[in-house]
Amino acid sequence: MRRSRGFSMAEVLVALAVLAIVITTTIAMFAERTKRLRQASETILAWQALSNEAEYWRRESFSQIDVASNQTFKSDLSILTPLAPYTTAVKVDSPRADIRNVTLTIRWAANREAHLAVARVNTGGSGLW
Repeated sequence: MRRSRGFSMAEVLVALAVLAIVITTTIAMFAERTKRLRQASETILAWQALSNEAEYWRRESFSQIDVASNQTFKSDLSILTPLAPYTTAVKVDSPRADIRNVTLTIRWAANREAHLAVARVNTGGSGLW
């Protein structure tokens, strides 16, 4: 029996095919991971801005929350700079005279958006609590 040295051509080709599949899968996973990390960072920024804005609306006097007027974001939106271009919207509706529902919306990246709703009730107090 002759002693063989090295690998046959078929063995080398199979090993290269397996290696190519592993490398391709790894690159695809890293690309997907990067995409998801970017989306998560954008979502965190949007929710931070919405939380900041909700505090402004929570402290706003009930009488100043008007359904008819065009409301805008009151907080500093510089935190949203990485999401540019983005749009913000405030929708106020009143199902009853003593209730105002304020819906805050941020839209970015053509199809991404985050909403936060704040329900305000006229308690007759200072509006802070």
